[in-house]
Amino acid sequence: MRQIFVSDQTLFSPAAREAGFRQKLEAARKLDHLGVSAVETPKLTQDDADMLLMRSLCSTVKRSVLSCETGWTPEGVERAWSAVKGAAHPRLTVSLPLTSAQLEYVCHMKPPKALEAVSKLVAAAKEKCADVEFVCEDATRAERPYAMDIIRAAVAAGAGRVTLCDSAGVFLPDEMAALVKEAKEAAGDGVVLAVRCGNDLQLSLSCSVSALLAGADEVKTAFLWNGAAQPGAVAQLLRSRGADLQMESTLDVTRVNRTADEISQILSQPEGRKTPFDGHAWADGAEALLPAQASDEVLSAAVKALGYELGEEDMLHVKEAVQRESKGKGLTRAELEALILSSSRQVPPTYRLKSYLVNSGNTISPSAHVALDKDGDILSGLCAGDGPIDAAFLAIEQIIGGHYELDDFQISTITQNRASMGDALVRLRHNGKIYAGKGISTDIIGAAIRAYLNALNKIAYEEKTV
Repeated sequence: MRQIFVSDQTLFSPAAREAGFRQKLEAARKLDHLGVSAVETPKLTQDDADMLLMRSLCSTVKRSVLSCETGWTPEGVERAWSAVKGAAHPRLTVSLPLTSAQLEYVCHMKPPKALEAVSKLVAAAKEKCADVEFVCEDATRAERPYAMDIIRAAVAAGAGRVTLCDSAGVFLPDEMAALVKEAKEAAGDGVVLAVRCGNDLQLSLSCSVSALLAGADEVKTAFLWNGAAQPGAVAQLLRSRGADLQMESTLDVTRVNRTADEISQILSQPEGRKTPFDGHAWADGAEALLPAQASDEVLSAAVKALGYELGEEDMLHVKEAVQRESKGKGLTRAELEALILSSSRQVPPTYRLKSYLVNSGNTISPSAHVALDKDGDILSGLCAGDGPIDAAFLAIEQIIGGHYELDDFQISTITQNRASMGDALVRLRHNGKIYAGKGISTDIIGAAIRAYLNALNKIAYEEKTV
């Protein structure tokens, strides 16, 4: 079987450009979990927020390559490397249009100068990073001899990957196959050849298949963007005809459609700062919910009304706990939820609390530093917030590189003396489901952090096992 690379450029899409910081991090985390070979990012601006985003992506994208465009200057190469060098698998990408009109209009270069610039930029990138890619924008409309010359120059300077882009989206499958064969010969052995096929003629998948059959090694894909093939279409191809074509990839073809829905929802959220306290919280939880001697159907409905989706084994444990504790009387929502939390399955922790330090007062902005242990690695986050608990939750979100809506947050005391134990409840909403966690500590902030981690570990466990 031939290994085919399926990389992703969703972060190039208009929806991603308009998205907020956390939305982009969450989308990248989904792509990494999907098994794409690379999560690709556009050229950095001079905005410090771009640099912060890239450094956050470095800690979010663990399995896939994280690629960053360098721009057209040596300073751009330096800045891109500074942004991506902390990634588990960094890549620098030099991207340049090949048509004369685009070179002059976008890059202010004549073709001969561009040929020289490519050699210098790729060589500069190679000095920084072992993995360098050269992207031929608008390759399908360029003069063919010039395109081959610039590919040879890029490979000679150190590029290990070359991408051919049908930026106009007007190539036919046979034309794409012919271009790939010629570029494959120009690039030589050992160079990975990729294609990005636009979909203006609804032929992106057909052109991608023709390119692969002609010898291409990689297909660029993107959710929510017409400038590349859709990951779902490529996944369907591999699932249906991969064995016949002797092709396989690391893409998790069973999760693509779900990931498409999740990314669409993530990137379509309105802009604006979100804190963990943006979700609603119930007021007192004292209303009657479950009547005495309730049937199994009524109990199941009550559990779902609280937002929990339990398996058969967990549901059996809850039923036994209700029969044991209700003593012939009805249960309030808070009482039923306590039984659900205490009787349903606990999961092995992905994240363990190592330490936390919170600063708060009436003359300073609340801030929190949280350190978590994940598989022996100590990860830390530092954030300011609207309050000490908000800051602590935001610091955790910085560590995990994602945001979960806080559906409920409650604090109560277990005992009634000066050294009373604080009991915190956190309910996080993810993909329409509720994950609840409890934390107990004499420090109420510590209890809240532990409750958040309890819920977070349930999400992490389910994502590992799905």
